[in-house]
Amino acid sequence: MTNAEVAVLQLAVFVLSILLGFPIWITLMAMGVFFGYYAYWDPARMGWDKAEGFEQSLEALLNNNVFDLMVNQTYSVMANDVLTAVPLFLFMGYVVERANIVDRLFVTLQIAAKRLPASMAVAALATCALFATATGIIGAVVTLMGMLAFPAMLKARYDTSFSAGVICAGGCLGILIPPSIMLIVYAAAASVSVVRLYAGAIIPGFMLAGLYMAYVISRAMINPSLAPKPREEDIGHIGFAEICWRMLTSFFPLAFLILSVLGAILFGLATPSEAASMGAMGGIVLAISYRIGAMYNGDLTPPWMGTRDENANEWLFALGSGGVLALILFVAYFVLHGIATSFFGIPAPAPHLPGAPGVGVALSVVLAVAIRLTNGNLPILGFLVPSRPFIRPLLAFGGRGALIGLFFGAVYTVIVASDPEQDFFIFHELNPWAFDDGFFIGLIGWMAWKAVDKDGLQQSVYLSVRTSAMVCWLFVGSWTFSSVFSYLGGHDLIEHWVLSMDLSPVAFLIMAQIIIFLLGWPLEWSEIIIIFVPIFLPMLPHFGIDPLFFGILVALNLQTSFLTPPMAMAAYYLKGVAPPHIQLMDIFRGVMPYLALILLAMVLMYNFPGIALWLPTLAYG
Repeated sequence: MTNAEVAVLQLAVFVLSILLGFPIWITLMAMGVFFGYYAYWDPARMGWDKAEGFEQSLEALLNNNVFDLMVNQTYSVMANDVLTAVPLFLFMGYVVERANIVDRLFVTLQIAAKRLPASMAVAALATCALFATATGIIGAVVTLMGMLAFPAMLKARYDTSFSAGVICAGGCLGILIPPSIMLIVYAAAASVSVVRLYAGAIIPGFMLAGLYMAYVISRAMINPSLAPKPREEDIGHIGFAEICWRMLTSFFPLAFLILSVLGAILFGLATPSEAASMGAMGGIVLAISYRIGAMYNGDLTPPWMGTRDENANEWLFALGSGGVLALILFVAYFVLHGIATSFFGIPAPAPHLPGAPGVGVALSVVLAVAIRLTNGNLPILGFLVPSRPFIRPLLAFGGRGALIGLFFGAVYTVIVASDPEQDFFIFHELNPWAFDDGFFIGLIGWMAWKAVDKDGLQQSVYLSVRTSAMVCWLFVGSWTFSSVFSYLGGHDLIEHWVLSMDLSPVAFLIMAQIIIFLLGWPLEWSEIIIIFVPIFLPMLPHFGIDPLFFGILVALNLQTSFLTPPMAMAAYYLKGVAPPHIQLMDIFRGVMPYLALILLAMVLMYNFPGIALWLPTLAYG
């Protein structure tokens, strides 16, 4: 057999192994090492022809270049800056998922859209689009919405197939709408700018979501029995002010988090990895805020209530209250100073607390003494006397954290100020701001640690690490597999075969998309992007196709990999949480119209490339 024939055999054995159910990343590495051992076999270099005895023979056998290749590919994945954003975006998504934000969001959007036909379906699609954008994890979105929105739609007498199609199609939007994990993986595989790719995917992503909403509204107008209008007694009478408040507390925080992350990337304020870290921190803040709100409303009892921690020390409570009030005053100072800088030309504030070092701590202590001695009865300080039982111990935790922060601030000052060439405790130069930083970081950090859902945080970390490890090992395996495949001449063979067909750019795109569509049956998007899409990438310049445009088309196409029977994973996710009487064929019937809408979106984008290319061209040239 020639090397090219061995490469074709390598690809065929890999596909067969996947169809038999072997794990993808293990199969990739095994195929890469096995066929790579053959490809890089060189007895003279390995020393095989001069080996004598068992030990020298074993050393010669292990001296094959394929092992160096695998180590180098592993290092390349670890050193890839683009992939750093993957675990951070995953963590943001998992934290948001476990913060119970989606149920509030769905109910709010359902009430806000109650005048529209199929209002519950429109609310489900909008929730799916926003939540899928935040998580990018298809299984999580479809499963959660299947437990939340699907039963509600069935209870509202919606058609079963109609409801199932909405959940499955809406849950897959996270593949396309930024900040999509899939686009990051494609950018790493195709060496395309993540920023430009995100800019190019915004309009197609919301265009597809708009097509979905237009479809469900049209179907409901033509056949109202598919989606009956909600009865007044089902949703109750809610005024405009109440709707605005619900939107302000459920829709806008999550939308602001996503837009902040995406805006920081698109406007060049941060790299994708930096923006992802900001999003992860924002997700934690959002989750803590909702949890504190649930405590405040009495919907949640923190685990430390009813224990000895409930009996808060009065001085610690006062110190925590004073620190929080001082922090509020400092934030107000920076906000007002920033407004004055923008409109009146006043010099920007210094990047630290106003006044001299120690003013923040001193102000907090003064306020704490005033609160403790007056028991919060002064008019200005009266609002600090808690009206909810959890607030007093929470503020006491803040006071304890502030004292711990002061201690570590002193330790930091000693370490930084000490002269390394003399005794450890000889002060060389003080760092006066360390006390203020330690005080307020300890204050907020300890309160946040007590307010956070530790089980949810632990699960989010675990799932983020597990999924990130899967993606990274897929990259290691696929790059090893692809390197061996190329070394054997597999890429050249396929490229020559495709070019010999003398296809037009349209025919090439259609053929590539059909192949990707068929691969979506047995494989998930990660395997398709990492393994098979790079086969087409070297041919794009010959046909004059922009890799960015091709990537957006692939992202649209991969929506179908989760929706196409018989291997429609979104349908199986929904079936796993649906009521027992829901049949899989009902779900399959519901997703079929959305496949046609995806095809329509792809046709529109090919005929009007500006849908994908206008925004990145306008923003970045």
